[in-house]
Formats: sequence, C-alpha cells, structure tokens
Amino acid sequence: MNVNRHFFKKYFNMLLIAVALIFASSAAVVLADQNKIEVKASIVNVRTGPGLAYDVLDKVKSGTQLDIMGEKNGWYQVRLNMDKIGWVASWLVDNTEIGLNTSHQVAKLNTSNVPIYQQADANSTVLGTGSVNASVTVLYTTNGWTQIKYNQSVGWVRSTQLNVSSASTTQAQSAASTSDSGQTVTMLTTNQDDTKLRSTPNANGTIVTVLSNDTPLTYIKTSGQWYQAKTSTGQTGYVANWVVTKRDVNTAPIVKPTSLSKATIVLDPGHGGSDSGAVSASGKFEKTYTLKVVEMVAAKLREAGANVVLTRSTDTTVDLAKRPKIANSINADAFVSFHFDSTQTNNDASGITTYYYNTKKDSALAKTMSQNLSRLPLPNKGTMYGNFQVLRDNDRPAILMELGYINTAKDFKAISSEQYQEAVAEAVYKGLNQYFQ
Repeated sequence: MNVNRHFFKKYFNMLLIAVALIFASSAAVVLADQNKIEVKASIVNVRTGPGLAYDVLDKVKSGTQLDIMGEKNGWYQVRLNMDKIGWVASWLVDNTEIGLNTSHQVAKLNTSNVPIYQQADANSTVLGTGSVNASVTVLYTTNGWTQIKYNQSVGWVRSTQLNVSSASTTQAQSAASTSDSGQTVTMLTTNQDDTKLRSTPNANGTIVTVLSNDTPLTYIKTSGQWYQAKTSTGQTGYVANWVVTKRDVNTAPIVKPTSLSKATIVLDPGHGGSDSGAVSASGKFEKTYTLKVVEMVAAKLREAGANVVLTRSTDTTVDLAKRPKIANSINADAFVSFHFDSTQTNNDASGITTYYYNTKKDSALAKTMSQNLSRLPLPNKGTMYGNFQVLRDNDRPAILMELGYINTAKDFKAISSEQYQEAVAEAVYKGLNQYFQ
C-alpha cells in the first residue's frame, strides 16, 4: 500500500512537471512571436553595433524573420544564428534604414550621372551614380548636401541636383526648406597685427584702415598677389595675400540630427607629440590626459551609435589648422576640444570653463555641455567667449573645454584619477546626448 502511494505520488509529480513545461514552451513561443521582425526590404545590413557608424556584420534578405534580443538607440539587437548577433535599425521592419514612424521627402535627381558620395564631401568615396529623374528618399539635409537612402545604406548628393517631389512633416523637410537658401562665402582672416587695407593692389596704395590680428574680411576678388576685401563696417580695399588666410564658409543653417546614433562628432584631444601642452607641478603633460579622456568619451559615443572621428588617436603632433578642417570637411555635427588649464603660478586657480567663439553657431552646444559638466567635483565657471583657432576656423558647432587646472594640486589630483576621467566622459556623453534631441 505504501509502495503504491509512493508510485502514484511520483507519477503525479512527473505529470505536473510535464504540464508546466508544456505551458512554459507555449509561453516561450508566444513571446518569440511577439519579438520577431520580418525583413521587408530586399536586402538589409546587420551591423556590429546600434548605429550607422558600425561595420556591416552580415546581410539578410526580404522575408527573413529575426528574433529581437534587445533595443538601443532605436536599433534592435537580433540573433542571426546560434553564434552570430548583430543590430538592425528598428525601422527596417518596413524599409531600409529609413524611420518606421517617420515620413520622408521623396526627390528626383535633376541631372544625369549624379555622383553619390559616402560623406557630404566631394573628396569622399563615390558609391555610385544616379540617373536623371531617378526617385530617391531624403533622410537629412545640411550645408548644401542631402543624405539619401542608397542601396542598403545611405549616401550623399549635392542638394542642387535634387528636385523635391513630395512634402513631409519630418526634420528632413524643414532642413531642406532652409539649408539650400545658404551660399558659400569666401572669407579672409588677418594673420598679424598692423595689417593694412589699401586703396589699390600694391604697397604704394593709400591706407584705408589698419587691421588687428584675427580680423575677419569678406573676400571680393583677386588682383595679382592682393585680395580685394570688405570689412564688417563696409570699408573696401586691398590686402596682401601673404598676411591673410583664405577659406570658404557655407552660410546655410546647420540642422542638428535628432539622436546620437545619427550624429557625426569630432573629438579633439588637445596638444600631442612635440606639443606637450600645460605641465603639472610634478612634470606631467596635459597631452596625456586629454587623450585618455577622449578615448573614454569616444567609447561611450560609439556605443550609442554615433560616428566618432578623432583629430589624433596617438601621441602625435597635429597642426592647429588641421583640427577644425577635419570637422569642416566631413560636415561634423559637433566638434569638442579637450584641454586642461594652467596658470603662471602653481595652485593659483581651479575649475572648469567651456568656451565658444560664434554665439549663433556654438553657444547652444556650450550651454548644454556646461550644464552637464556641473556634475563634476571641480568648480564650474560656466561658458565664455574664446578666440581659439580650433573654434574660430570651425564652420561646425564647436566648443573647447578646460577641464581643470593641471598645475593646481587639488585639480590635478582629480585630473590624474581614472574616476574623474570617467566622470568627465559620462558628463560629455550626457551633454551631447541632450544636445542631439
């Protein structure tokens, strides 16, 4: 009798376990069904991380069902097979790398053999060409360039080579409606004090006015080795080409991406190589700590899907003029320069300052960043105007941060600690994330 009861009890428990497994299996199937997407585009890129900046891991064809394992930055983490996991944009359910819940402009190419570039730069790689009247989907427009859907990814064409054929309520529309109204203006900047603007293009011309260093001038034309130019007050004359720097500036409004995963950000570790920067009381170089912090910031931004470009990634010398040029050449959405301040006397100052040059272009980024730097343990001095070349020559939103005084003992204790470096990286990441919203 006891044996029979024992057998019945054992059999009943096994039956309960079996029923539970059946229910669990059913629930798992339902959950899996609820967390699947089906690829609708012909071919879709699966990337190594949640953003367009990440490399393509694999491609999947239309009709493929993918299990969703997680979500980040508007991207789904998906399992391709038992040993391969990647990321696809959440909007890939309906189309290739175009927002699911976002309508976009449709445009037509207005000329034949339109080059489609990898970046908004005529010197970048040409991905292919488009034929006249070919329809393209507009994703983003800035500085005379338009980003379009191209094959399984994105490409750039000059905005003048497009005719918009349908309206939209998205950012792409508002960007396109304003940015093409801008134009490229050639500017001159004086390289020295006592620069003379003359009435004729020679050294014997009457002096119209005398200009200080870093004075901006609007270029008019070239006459031999002289430029005709106009001052901000309307005075016109000629200046020798060897005492000014000439560059083209696009006056089109800059339109921000709406998330980090769509942004291109240039990070500038101050100094490097033969330029050590400021020096601590113990002989430590500023260049060492700017690079350490930038590496941490870059890792966080890349994890968020941002396309990050460094002006230097090793202890090498990079000319000051080249740093803003990098941002200008790739139409960066933000340029952030990292520094540590110093004074002539040790232990004479403390704190953090965020500098901007162009109020209209830079101040929003500076204010947002400064607010987030207030999280750090050093005093925050707020934002200030700064006439630095990396800001002055930058056509893109740009700031320069002095993240403490390296020759002040209290500040250097923080600067040299990994804890502070990580805190700076987190603050900068949060600042940029807030800015791109």
